[in-house]
Amino acid sequence: MPIRVVMLLFCWMISFLPVLAEEVPVNLEASFPYSLNGSEPRPASPGSRQLLFISLDHFNRPAEPVSITVTLPEGLKASAGKGWTVDEAGQIHMDWTLPADFGNVFEVIPVTLSSSFPEGRGAVSISVTGPDYELSRNLDFTVKEAAPEEKEKENREESWYIQGVVLPVNESGETDDRLSPNTMVLPDVQLENMKHRLTGTPLDRSALTAKPSTFLLLDMRNPRRDVGQIHFKAELVDRGSGEVKEGLLSASGEEGTVPDHSFATETDFSLNGGKMQTAVIPLYANPFTLSEGDYNLRITLSDGESQKITEIPLTVVKSRSVGMISTGLSCLSLLLVLLSFGKIKKTMISIGARGDIAAALFAALAFGGVVVPVTLAGDFLHVILGPFSGLVTGLLSGVVQYMLLMSLLVLFRRPGVTALFFLIRWLLSAVLFGRVTPVGILLAAFSIVVIEGALYITGFYRKKTLTLPYGLFISLVLGLCDAGITFVNMQQLMLFYRLYYADWFIGLYMVINGLLYSSLGSFLGWKTGSRLRQVMGS
Repeated sequence: MPIRVVMLLFCWMISFLPVLAEEVPVNLEASFPYSLNGSEPRPASPGSRQLLFISLDHFNRPAEPVSITVTLPEGLKASAGKGWTVDEAGQIHMDWTLPADFGNVFEVIPVTLSSSFPEGRGAVSISVTGPDYELSRNLDFTVKEAAPEEKEKENREESWYIQGVVLPVNESGETDDRLSPNTMVLPDVQLENMKHRLTGTPLDRSALTAKPSTFLLLDMRNPRRDVGQIHFKAELVDRGSGEVKEGLLSASGEEGTVPDHSFATETDFSLNGGKMQTAVIPLYANPFTLSEGDYNLRITLSDGESQKITEIPLTVVKSRSVGMISTGLSCLSLLLVLLSFGKIKKTMISIGARGDIAAALFAALAFGGVVVPVTLAGDFLHVILGPFSGLVTGLLSGVVQYMLLMSLLVLFRRPGVTALFFLIRWLLSAVLFGRVTPVGILLAAFSIVVIEGALYITGFYRKKTLTLPYGLFISLVLGLCDAGITFVNMQQLMLFYRLYYADWFIGLYMVINGLLYSSLGSFLGWKTGSRLRQVMGS
């Protein structure tokens, strides 16, 4: 019995809901000054810009037009905008169409207070006229002048402005002492980019550009306690020409996608009406198109009426993950070479005095025919040909060097002969030219390990006879080895000396200096070594 009574009462209450909805067909909500962060409205300051919020909720009625009129007291002024007009008397007019059944329509209108507006209270009047109803509301607000000491500290002739910019920070606005100021670090995409260029496979750009590259902290001052939306725009500017460079991206485009090409990061944030305010803004960058270097970061802020522009220096660097891996492999190679000195000594004993003298002679020829000309003429060629001078000097370091190396290997096919060749050549360079550098030592060790390993894997030391097809094969193998050595060398140069090589430039050197020149030199060395072997006998 009690359950029936409860159900009857529940049905009786529901039957009254349509009646209640008809009694209040439209709900008017409004606020001035409107706080974007949901806090209680604070007193407005003379000369400030505040927001007027108007919202209409529509229940259980067909779609219908309404007219809204806002009457501002003297000293308040609104400019015409998208969605509303302002007449000569200063009244704001809006014509809305409320959706059927249920819906919400709202607008936020900037209103500026006169700088001579007196302290005290005022009211904004709002009236809504529908087909069969009228609504009205008065919004009381308070105007309070800033304290005298605040007037002395703040420039009252200026509204909001940028006090300072801190970069980089994390998403919480905290700085990291491990990162240099005004630096943006991009992820290393060199391997992905080279793979795309060489194989044509598509790049997964969204995975690398969907996350912010860094964050910046805007330190804002707002003497008049304005409230409103601020449009943020960041651009990279070349320091020499002042040209805006491509590379910064917006957070996302249509359907959540990130554009491949863009010149700026743009977003919006709110002035909350506080005298001081900070905003943490994410910066998105395209590591595939943005180059390392020194730029100016131009920041433009606009609220629709005024615009503030500031520039700060910015250094763009890329993480050296590939360079670190390459250097790690080279250090491991150096360790293996040091541990193999005993085997190299056994090789010297096994090939005898004639072999040792031949290895020293060929290494000396490589030093005199490669290192000396490249050292003496390298700078001159660089002046004429620029970065492409290496393609000319590569004829010596690729063709001549590998021709001598392959000739020596054909004459004395023993593991460790390659190590003797590179070590003697490096010692001559160190003694005569003082070229004792970490990159030089690591490059020699990596070259020894890679070439010795490739020759052992391909069975070069176990072959009884070197036929023409096998000579072509082993020449191609050495060319591929030198392409890898070229890649590692350039990565180490970028890591140690903070150089920058474009991906296409590295690929060009790998293909021409590494694969083409070294394969050609190895094949010529195979032919030369075969003829010398005939002269020398077994």
